[in-house]
Amino acid sequence: MEIERKGNLVRLLDIDDDFIIDLRYATADNFTGQKVYRSNECWIDAHTARILVNAKNIFKEAGYRMKIWDAYRPISAQRKFWEIMPDDDFVARPPDMSKITQFRHTHMNGQCVDVTLTDWEGKDIKMPCPFDSMDERAALACEKNPIEGRKNGEYLKQVMESVGFQAYDGEWWHFYDVSTEPAPYTDYEI
Repeated sequence: MEIERKGNLVRLLDIDDDFIIDLRYATADNFTGQKVYRSNECWIDAHTARILVNAKNIFKEAGYRMKIWDAYRPISAQRKFWEIMPDDDFVARPPDMSKITQFRHTHMNGQCVDVTLTDWEGKDIKMPCPFDSMDERAALACEKNPIEGRKNGEYLKQVMESVGFQAYDGEWWHFYDVSTEPAPYTDYEI
């Protein structure tokens, strides 16, 4: 089967169809209360997809499945998020593409993922707090979070970092692919 590409991006389910895709921004069930993406197709950097499959396989051996809440995010979607919540702690400021000289790992190049774990039937396991909690509970280290949720979040972090991701301390679900060079940001429609 030929893999469709958009620049550095591939459709994750074309690489491995064993993921649960629940792109929250393809629905109104997110912090904006609005549907931001046109589809639930999960696009991701090709290298990021490969290491995500490695993590998924480790979780699978332990009896878990991976659910993807977000991966590639067009620049236009990032602008919309910033308009709704201009808070650098939870929403990255959209780049001024006329001035950018250096890229970093972000959703806007498909080199970040927002993920969680489920049981074998697809039911979310206990994590520190709900996805997109825009407060201190989003941090894995927040002691207000339940012990079981923090333990599961630590396991998620340990496995993701073992395959080449770096956790973001402010959001237990957010991981950067730091094992590849940053790609340019793009605005492909999804």
